[in-house]
Amino acid sequence: MKLVALASLLAIGCSSSVPGGDGDDIETVYGEGMGTPENPAPQQAEAGPYKLTTTVDFTIEAILPPQLALVVATLRAFEENPASALFDVAEEQGVPAVGLIRGALPGVLEDKLYGWINEYIEKVKINGRPINEYAGEMANYAEIALTQFAVESELQITGHAAVHRITALDLTPAGLDFRLPIDGLAGDILTQNPSITLGGAGALGFDEQHFGLNYGEYAWQGIEHLSTTVTGHDVRGTLGSVIDCDALARTIADKCVLGACVGHETELESICTGGLDAIVDFAHERMASHRLEALHLATGDAILVDDDQDGVGDRIINGTWDAELNIGLGLRYAPAEFAGAR
Repeated sequence: MKLVALASLLAIGCSSSVPGGDGDDIETVYGEGMGTPENPAPQQAEAGPYKLTTTVDFTIEAILPPQLALVVATLRAFEENPASALFDVAEEQGVPAVGLIRGALPGVLEDKLYGWINEYIEKVKINGRPINEYAGEMANYAEIALTQFAVESELQITGHAAVHRITALDLTPAGLDFRLPIDGLAGDILTQNPSITLGGAGALGFDEQHFGLNYGEYAWQGIEHLSTTVTGHDVRGTLGSVIDCDALARTIADKCVLGACVGHETELESICTGGLDAIVDFAHERMASHRLEALHLATGDAILVDDDQDGVGDRIINGTWDAELNIGLGLRYAPAEFAGAR
C-alpha cells in the first residue's frame, strides 16, 4: 500500500529580548536600520520563546524501512488470518506447543484448525467491532505514525547565536491525539546551536543543524496511548481482555471431525497466550529499533513580522527549511515549511 508520508511537524520555541533595550544596540548587533517595525529584530532569549510549527513533507519517499514494514505486515497478518499469525509468530518465538500440535493432529483436523480458531476470534468484539478490525487499525497507525509526526522544540536566540532543543513529539498528523514530552533516550541528539542572520524587511536565516531521535519508541508509546484511549487497555492488554485464551482452547479442543477430536487444550492455550505476547513484543521491539538517524536542516529562511510596532518580531512567517531525513534508508530530501509566534 502506498504511504502518504508526511514526515514531521516540528514545534520550535525561541526566546529573545532586544539586545541592550534600545535601537542603537540593536543596530550594533544586527546592522544599521534594524530594530524597526519594517526591519524587526528577533526577540532575545531572556524575553520568552517563539513557538513555531514546521511541516516536513516526506511523501516523495512513500516507503518504510524493512524492519518497520515487518511490524505492519505482522499486524496485517493478524487482521487477515489471526490463527495463522498466532501459530507462526509463536513458533518463531520458540513456543514448543506449536510443534507438538502440528505434529500430533491428523491432516483432516489440521486443515480445519485455523478456520475454527478464526471463527472463534472473529466473534470477539471491541466496542462492537471485530478484534480483526482493531488489529488493522493498529497496523494503520503504526504505518502512518512512522511517517507523519510533529516535533516540538525550543529555539533561544541571543544576538547571532541560537540554542535549538527538541522537547516533545506530537502524533496528531498521524491521527493520534497524543503529545509526548521528550527528556531524551540514550542516543538522542536533541540540541543544536545554529547561527542566525538578519536581513532587510525582517528576513531571518538559520544555518546547519543535525538532530537524531529514537523515534520508534516514542511512536510505540503513541500507539499504546491510542489503544488505551479507545479500549481502556494497552495493545497487549486489549488483546488479552477480549481473546480469552482459556475459553478459546476449551472450545477448539472439543472440535471433532469423523470421530477425531482436536484435544490438546493446554497446548492450544499456550499457543494463544504465547502468540499474543510474541506479536506485541515483536511489534514493539521492531518499532523501538527505529531511529531518525538524522534530521538534517541545511539552512532555514523566514520573515519576522512586528505586529505591535516595537521593533521586535512577534511572528515568524513564510519559513522554509532545506531539509533531509534519514529513517534508516539514507538521507532523503524532505522539504519543510514553518511559521509561528512568540
